[in-house]
Amino acid sequence: MMTSYRVGGLAVALGIGSAVVVGTGVAAAEPAADGPAKPAAEASDTAQDADRDTSKSRSPAATGSPDSANAGDAGESAGSKPDLDDDSDAPPPRKKGSRGVAAQVTETRTARTVEAQSTVADSGAVDDAPTGKPRVLKEFKESASTPAPVTSSVASSVGSAAASVNEPLQKTPVAKPDPIEQASVALAKTVSSFLNPFAGGGPSTPPPIASPVLWTMAAASRREIGSQTTELAPPADEVANSLTVDSAAADTPTVVAIEQKAPLEWLQHIPIFGPAVVTPIVTAIHMLPVVGDVLHAYVGYPVQYGLPAGAPVARDVKVISPDGTEIYVHFMPARGLLAGQTAPTVLSGPGLTLPGATNIDGTILDAALIDFFGMIGVGPLRNAGYNVVTWDPRGEWNSGGNLELNSAEFEGRDMTAIIDWIATQPEVALDAPGDPRLGMVGVSYGGGIQLVTAANDSRVDAIVPSITYNMFDTALYKSQAFRSGWATLLVAGLVLTGADINPRIIPAAIYGALTGTMTSADLDLLQSRNPDVAKITVPTLLIQGMADTIFSQAEADATAQTLLANGVTTKVIWFCGGHGLCANNLFDLRDGALLQLRTLQWLDRYVKGDAGTPTGPQFEWVDQRGRWYSSDTYPVGAGPAIVTSSTGAKTLPLIPFIGSGIPFVPFSLPSPVGVNLHVPAATETTYLVGAPELTMTYSGTGSARHVYAQIIDDRTGLVLAGIVTPIPVTLDGQTHTITIPLEPLSHTLRPGQSVTLQLVGDAGLYARLIPSLGSVTVSDLQLTLPTADPGAVVAIPV
Repeated sequence: MMTSYRVGGLAVALGIGSAVVVGTGVAAAEPAADGPAKPAAEASDTAQDADRDTSKSRSPAATGSPDSANAGDAGESAGSKPDLDDDSDAPPPRKKGSRGVAAQVTETRTARTVEAQSTVADSGAVDDAPTGKPRVLKEFKESASTPAPVTSSVASSVGSAAASVNEPLQKTPVAKPDPIEQASVALAKTVSSFLNPFAGGGPSTPPPIASPVLWTMAAASRREIGSQTTELAPPADEVANSLTVDSAAADTPTVVAIEQKAPLEWLQHIPIFGPAVVTPIVTAIHMLPVVGDVLHAYVGYPVQYGLPAGAPVARDVKVISPDGTEIYVHFMPARGLLAGQTAPTVLSGPGLTLPGATNIDGTILDAALIDFFGMIGVGPLRNAGYNVVTWDPRGEWNSGGNLELNSAEFEGRDMTAIIDWIATQPEVALDAPGDPRLGMVGVSYGGGIQLVTAANDSRVDAIVPSITYNMFDTALYKSQAFRSGWATLLVAGLVLTGADINPRIIPAAIYGALTGTMTSADLDLLQSRNPDVAKITVPTLLIQGMADTIFSQAEADATAQTLLANGVTTKVIWFCGGHGLCANNLFDLRDGALLQLRTLQWLDRYVKGDAGTPTGPQFEWVDQRGRWYSSDTYPVGAGPAIVTSSTGAKTLPLIPFIGSGIPFVPFSLPSPVGVNLHVPAATETTYLVGAPELTMTYSGTGSARHVYAQIIDDRTGLVLAGIVTPIPVTLDGQTHTITIPLEPLSHTLRPGQSVTLQLVGDAGLYARLIPSLGSVTVSDLQLTLPTADPGAVVAIPV
């Protein structure tokens, strides 16, 4: 993508970012057939996983410990020449419980290149001008469980000892493709060409290269337009003919990071004019969320005048991921950190369509962003004593590669490479060589990558995922209903901001918008991208929005239940926000203040290791009036359920686009056409907390596959949380009965207050262009509302 087009996408980024959680959400993706092959998985040690110690003591947040400083200095600095060696016997991933074991802490992960031994055995060393330092290669271990044959052309070039290349995401073509799917692909190409006319005008992703050593060579010689680097790599063909393997360097972590300099940063160093005019402008730019992050690549950070000599400063690099992809990374040291001191580090992940945050002093909207979306800013984290690292996700903005939907094999390995680089920075507190003291925060897409990373890399100490998913298929294809309202919006955002996305994303979104369904291939892709939550062992604070119309509380609940069953330290917060509109509590910013407090407490306790820091009750939630409550356990102890039923037959006509809300708008409204079940008014204060259950006996005919259920607050006339639940139906004229959980809620009924269940025939959140028709006759309807035990509920003054 051309650099000028990146700037051209700024207006779109602002629109998407401000309106939909600054770009949070997800879309399905799969690598193209001509994309790079997936690197082989590294070996793991399940016995060491079981022995992982998450309660080890910590040192203070910022210290002048020589050991810490020296450990940080042991790695290569950004822009230095990488040491690459051939070690087919690399140890398994490091475990927190055995940081003193040399065989574990010396493992190299990140942008280590792969080279067949037969290719390099008789080649000579390459001296890097001007240092003369030999360039050596590190071999990736091949996954024994997923072998794949090497093509004949590749096999002949790398020799019989070359590692196999695995391409697990390729799909066998269907003999008779769905005509709607074919039309979706054709339309996707037209839409992409129209909305993204500059595609292909800039540096493109290289063709598939079977040997990962060639990936890294190609990446080392490739530079983004407008970037400046501190190393000049020789041409790939020259390096390929003169490589050497240094077995003595096998225990030295290899990190390839290319220093980045903003092309206009020099203006700040013009005497008088720079400090008086340019730096204040750059500072003001960075006070604007999204705007400052987009322009950052051109103007750089505001110069910090008056810092003590040698004090750490913010900087940018491009870290080379294992497949050769360049990931644009920002390092912002903890506020007040002095030369020789170290601090723990927090990785902060952006939402979909957003670049990594670079506002080192925070933004003017930080309070609103965390209140609406649970997104803590860079400024508060730095002020609390943390180095902050952000990045442009793969395929977006200034990072290379294709967006692969937080895949463990792609985005997950990007994170491992970034963590390897973090461990080499002198300001970073380490738990062991190569093992930084590390926490993670982030919303939506930036929350999902935390689940992937914590499951993959044992060096993460604690995570705080906010408004994110447990599984893509349950979130985006709930009960086999395609969530078209969000998919359409988010895919449009990716295209308009110039993202390099997998070719399957747009066709999948178009097919879903047309039919309301997904192809089996796209559904398989979603399921393959689900994070392996069962592998997470680190303390986890789950923050979920009660008004989230894409990732409801059901997603956080599923994650929490898995973690708790595995004995993982877990806390859950439901707040009034998310991917949606919390209409009853719109301008009350107290939610955000509590979320920021709890986030910093969690990090202080489990990343800094301050055992005296309180983290609050295990479960905290807010109701529709902004009143906060808590329970010492998650879930809260149950009270007597409220059960309401009706037996009279009622017919619901299924009329396209007549139902809950506006087509393709992800917010639900009461419908003029529906089947209603009124719940009697409460006689005492009642806390509705959890997922209601609906049982329905029905019959009908037509082409519709779903009806939709929503619960309305009779006092305000608003749909609770602005969300509906799809109810699958079979309209074959026969009588059927279905029992299904609805989306969770947190709602307080005062004496005399009530709610109403409404069944509708269509919903804007799940709209489809090819209309579905028919009618449903409901003969029996029963709603069960969960309540909390009043004795287990504690009001929180906020």
